Formats: sequence, structure tokens, C-alpha cells
Amino acid sequence: MKKTSTIIIALSAVLLLGACGNSAQPTNKQEVASAREFGVSLDAEVSTVDPALSQDTVSNEVINQVMEGLYRLDPSGKPIPAMAEKEADISPDGLTYTFTLKDHVKWSDGSLVTANDFVYAWQRVADPATGSNYANLMYFLKNGEKINLAGGDPNSLGVKALDDTTLEVTLETPTPYFSSLITGTTFFPVKEDFATEQGDDFATNSDTLLYNGPFILTDWDGTSSQWTYQKNQDYWDADNVQLDLITNQVIKEIHTGFNLYQNQELDKINLTGEFAKQNAESPDFVSTLAARSTYIELDHANNPALQNQHLREALALVINSEQVADNIIQDGSKAIHGLVTTQLMENPKTGLDFREDAGAYLTYDVKKATDLWQTAKKELQIDTLELELVMDDDDTTKKVAEALQAEIEDNLTGIKLTLKRVPKKMRVELGDAGKFDLLLSGWGADKLDATAFLDLFTTDSSFNSGSFSNLTYDKLMEQVQTDWNNDPQKRYEGMIAAEKILMEDVGIIPLYQKSNASLISPKVNGLVTYPVGSVNYKYVTIEKE
Repeated sequence: MKKTSTIIIALSAVLLLGACGNSAQPTNKQEVASAREFGVSLDAEVSTVDPALSQDTVSNEVINQVMEGLYRLDPSGKPIPAMAEKEADISPDGLTYTFTLKDHVKWSDGSLVTANDFVYAWQRVADPATGSNYANLMYFLKNGEKINLAGGDPNSLGVKALDDTTLEVTLETPTPYFSSLITGTTFFPVKEDFATEQGDDFATNSDTLLYNGPFILTDWDGTSSQWTYQKNQDYWDADNVQLDLITNQVIKEIHTGFNLYQNQELDKINLTGEFAKQNAESPDFVSTLAARSTYIELDHANNPALQNQHLREALALVINSEQVADNIIQDGSKAIHGLVTTQLMENPKTGLDFREDAGAYLTYDVKKATDLWQTAKKELQIDTLELELVMDDDDTTKKVAEALQAEIEDNLTGIKLTLKRVPKKMRVELGDAGKFDLLLSGWGADKLDATAFLDLFTTDSSFNSGSFSNLTYDKLMEQVQTDWNNDPQKRYEGMIAAEKILMEDVGIIPLYQKSNASLISPKVNGLVTYPVGSVNYKYVTIEKE
């Protein structure tokens, strides 16, 4: 059952999201309540707190608590002014946004947040030298794509500080959801002088980043599994932030987190598998289907065997996604037979959900899979094949990977699948470097639009870890983003067609749409989660006993 004190929001606007030194944990619930502390568990370590480099759920979550952009999502999911004093003035052609900043907002070093801090941060994201995987978000700004892909001058990006509190932003094309887009961490400000002074150490630990959000990050050394957020007393809206301290622990074994929750040492934990199933009727249980797709990426570029489509299809068809979602994960996650998740986008004419409209691809079929494997062996002139699956090292991923290993090895005789368990940060790095055969990966949508997923697999996408490439796919996605912007139905049909190409080529192997299942203490109120976007602790309150 759903917990009434947690607000689950179905957004209708496009929103942006879409992988720690010791801190004392409260010993009992009374201490938590009296000190206005909140204890939470996470599934993985923080990869980075650099807004330009963050690309995973945990890192985005951390940055969203301790930093803030021009706008922030309110409890209902609406983007509202944050660092901005008021709503932007928008030119009649929809291309120029003029923001006026609050003149009293401070960084954690006491200096004022200025318009130039946004200019520097956004130029830094667009600059290819930074290596931001989210640089494509700056393509919405004038010259953003030219800067990132063709080596243009970052100073030509469509963002300008007219004075300390006035920011002018020029877009390439009208973007009605721009106000929602800039609530995401990629658009957060960075103080140039501080970042330059820190050099390569910038944002590598909690002491080498400045904060302008509701909380300040402490006790994070860049690698450890515990950290804290302390209330930022200089935050412009500090009077409306009720928590004094948030303690975070990375807990990869679910039973460990469950025991801490039962002992009232944590206020929020994540659940999967039997723990989710056994606690589904608890009044503390919350489960929400997220716009997050989990899939296997394949090395199309470097592994000759995986360049064989019959082999790729055999691997896909031998996996029972329903079995994985329903009997292993057991947290409300649902098998998915495509890339784009449900409840993300609808057919403009019929209102039909994208996933239902697109249909199911690569459904479980062992007989066909074994036939395809026989064909692949003849084409590749092999009898056996060794593959390695790179994966996160948490408990749930381990169980999922072991099930995949069993299905592949039991049904495709001659294939040996080795599992390589690594911390999430390393998995992301190996993915970015293309150092894998198979990669158990996934993506959380950064906007309520199918391009949030489909953009990942264009040939030049920095997120296309397996180097899938199809020129027809690329052309369709280019038209979706440019030529068809003013024709919603044609644009939608282009995305349906693009996903079909990706699936029929077996560019990836879809597995399931993730559900976020948690136990949340009844003393916690105002916890806001969004189907697209990072959790927000600004509005959390703790009831005293």
C-alpha cells in the first residue's frame, strides 16, 4: 500500500533528472526526532559531485540536495524560481530568456552567487575538454552543439551575464519546457574562481566544492560509503528547511538495511526481492514505477561475435524478463520489451501509451533462440564462446545477473558467461570506455519524452557505450529533434520507428522498467519523489515523539 505522507507526482511537463567519510549514525528513533535528523540508505557510492560530470542517479541525488539552479521543483512537481528572483522574461519568439537572480543568495564560502557563475558552469558543460556526457543538454542553447562537436569557442554559447544579477539565455529553437529542463543538476552554477583554484581536485571531496542549496555536503572523501548533509544556514530559504542533518549510508545487502530500519537507525531504505514482497502490505511500504529502463548493452565495435545479429538475437530471446522482474526483483518492477518506458509519453492523436503503441520486441522464445545460436555458430565458425557481463556489485544486481547467466548457459550450449562485479562508479567508467562484452546497465529518463531514451543510441552519443550504429536511426532522430518539432504526430511516429530499428537490430537487450520500493518511517512527512527527477529532501519534516 502507498504511504500517504510521501508525495508521488505524475508530471505533465518535461523534467530533468534520466552512478564518503564516516558519519555518526543515530542510535535510536528518539534521537532522530529530537535532532531533526533523517537517516537514509543508498544502493551505490557517489561517482562525482561535479554538476558537469554527474550522470548517475546517486550523484544527481546528492547534488540536488546541496546545490540549486535558477529553478527548483516544488512539492507538486512544478518548476518555480529558486536562485532566480522571479519567472524569466521570455521574448515573443521564444528564443531569449532573461533571468533576474536574487541579490542575496550566497555560496558556502560567504560570497554571492552571480550570473557569471551560471555562464561559467554552462560553458564548462558545453566545452568538449570537460568531457561532460550531458553536454547535449547545452545544444538547446545557441551554438551549444557547434561548441561541443565542432570545437567552437565556449564563450559563444547562448548565455550572457548582463550584470551580477541578470542572466540572458538565447536558445537555438523555442523550447517550451526550458524552465523545467533547468531544474536539473547539469544547469547548476559553479563559481569560476573557486573551481580554477581547486584545479583537478575540484569536486573530488566535500571540501572542494561550494554549495548554494538547502544543505551542505560533509564527510565525503570521494570514495567512502557514508556522508552527511548539514542544513545550510545561509540558504536563501533556510527558514523553510526543517531538517538539521541527513545521514547517508551505502548499503548493498538488503537484509543489512532492513535490520537497521527495524532497529530505528534508518528512516528510509530501499527494498527489492523477498524483502519487498514480504513488506508490501506494511503501512511504511512505498512502491512507485519510475521512468527507468534496465537493459544489457552489447559491444558492437570490438567483439566480432557480438557483431553477428543472430547471436545478439539469440541472447535476447533466451532471457525471460518476466521471470527476472516478478520472481527475482519483486519490488513492482515490470518486464519491458523495448527501450522506452511506460507512462512517459502518449500518441498525440490517440492518447495511447508509447510502450503499448510500439508493441513488444524480443520476447522470450527459447526454441527460436537455440535455432539462432546454431545459425550464428555456422556464420562465425565457432562451437563455443566466452563472454563477460560487467555489472554493479549490489545484492539485487548479483541475483539478476546470476539468473541471466543460468538462462544463457543452460539454453545456448557452448556459451560461457562470466560475471564481473564492480562498484557502480567502475561500471560506469568501464561502460564509458567500452571495456566490456555485455554491460548490465540502465537509464533514468531526464524528460517526459521518448528522446530521453532514444537519444542515447545515436552513433555519436556519449552514452552509447556499446557503439551501436545505424544511419537510418541517426537520421530519424535528427528529424525528430529538428524537422518535426512543429509536427507532434510526425515527431512521435518518428520515435516509434526509431525504437523499432534499435530493437530489430538488437542494439540492446531490454530487461525491465524499474520500480522504486522503499520503507519510510511514519514519522517522515513531505518526502517528495518524482517519476522523472531526483528525490528532494528540502521539504522533509520529522514528527517528534
